[in-house]
Amino acid sequence: MTENRVIRLKSRPVELPGPEHFDITADPRPEPGPGEALIQIEAAALSPWQGQRLKDFRNYTKPFAIGEVIDGDTLGRVMQSNAPKLPVGTIVAGRLGWREWAVTTPGAVEIVPEGQSAETTLVTLSSPGLTAYAGLNAAKRGMPGETLVVTSAAGGVGSHVVQLGLMAGMRVVGLAGGEAKRRIVAEKLGAHVAIDYRAPDMEQQLAKALPDGFDLFYDTVGGALADQIFEHTAKFATIVLVGRTAANNSANPGADMANVRVPWGQNATIIGFNRYDRPLEWAEARSRMERLAADGRINSLVSWADGFEAAPQALQDMLAGRNVGKTLVRFHS
Repeated sequence: MTENRVIRLKSRPVELPGPEHFDITADPRPEPGPGEALIQIEAAALSPWQGQRLKDFRNYTKPFAIGEVIDGDTLGRVMQSNAPKLPVGTIVAGRLGWREWAVTTPGAVEIVPEGQSAETTLVTLSSPGLTAYAGLNAAKRGMPGETLVVTSAAGGVGSHVVQLGLMAGMRVVGLAGGEAKRRIVAEKLGAHVAIDYRAPDMEQQLAKALPDGFDLFYDTVGGALADQIFEHTAKFATIVLVGRTAANNSANPGADMANVRVPWGQNATIIGFNRYDRPLEWAEARSRMERLAADGRINSLVSWADGFEAAPQALQDMLAGRNVGKTLVRFHS
């Protein structure tokens, strides 16, 4: 096989991206130089930040250029090597992007231990799991009996936050879109209260679940839902802003949360969390999550899509909230 299919940005979406915004083109398969290895990419992880980078508005990361290969976390196998530290057959993980083949160096990837699953590698020990731990740690260590509210609780990050909150002895209230996801949050993850935020009586359910307000709010959504939850802020609560999915998928990102009247009146602390600015928390998160995963104490929720060409549609499905947990695309099996 001498061809290397890659997926590039063709045009910028106004709101949700679709296959029409991407080009699948064929480049020559790269050849490894001295100290390099050729990787056949087997799977890719899709992330909200990829959707953000498709648009040309100010954010914490640089937008993709038109014609640029879509970046992202991947898992692959060394097929040819001029690097002694990366022998043929080694499984590696790294930011290699939406391409079938990539050339890399030992310092740009990490070797995946034998027997470690793609789900553990690309979810629990990658951005979703580590963001969950580091974001909680940046806020404060949850105390037994405190109430934690988690948006997108059936998502890649939120599902880990629910599990970590329960381990800390917190009372966990998780919000997810749709009855099927609500049941996963309640039954599979074990949240004390699970609410479908699309339910017509959502506000009544929220008020019942939070009679004394929340102590910690871990938010990855923003927008109107965050505004509603802010109404239930307890005295001296902490709010961690980790993602802004509602705003980042909108043509009007300025329409994000506006209702800070109650948090202000309650002397709440609002923390903006961006993983790239917190290397110390990230290192600690990796160490702790490795132990939890090895002990089987934490698990990942995953939705798989099959086929290299399925990545653009899978990204839309993920950003639209149609998937459960982290979305992974199987390029090669």
